[in-house]
Amino acid sequence: MKEKRKHQFTKEIKLLMYGFGDVQNPRQDSAELLEDILYNYLQDICTKVARVGHKRGKVITDDFLYILRKDPKKLARCKELLIMQEDLRKARTLFEEPEMNIKGKKRLTNRPEDEKQ
Repeated sequence: MKEKRKHQFTKEIKLLMYGFGDVQNPRQDSAELLEDILYNYLQDICTKVARVGHKRGKVITDDFLYILRKDPKKLARCKELLIMQEDLRKARTLFEEPEMNIKGKKRLTNRPEDEKQ
């Protein structure tokens, strides 16, 4: 018999169901079923990715892209999210690396009057 697992995302799934046209308060068993389907899908994808990455001893992002290559919508969304992640990483590094002015105080931006000193 299959072991019953804890449903951790039922509340969020109910909100997604409502957002995609279901009733305002979807049935609990419907949300749990959808969560089980989603969980099994993600487990299947991760297992396939692990098999691909096993050859080199580690999993890399390209392994996910390889597994999703036959589904153009998911592949495009995955690439879009990777681009957004890179943009956020660049923005964080720009924000977190303040430059020092002559007085030793940290500055987030350079002002022309700081350079003249």
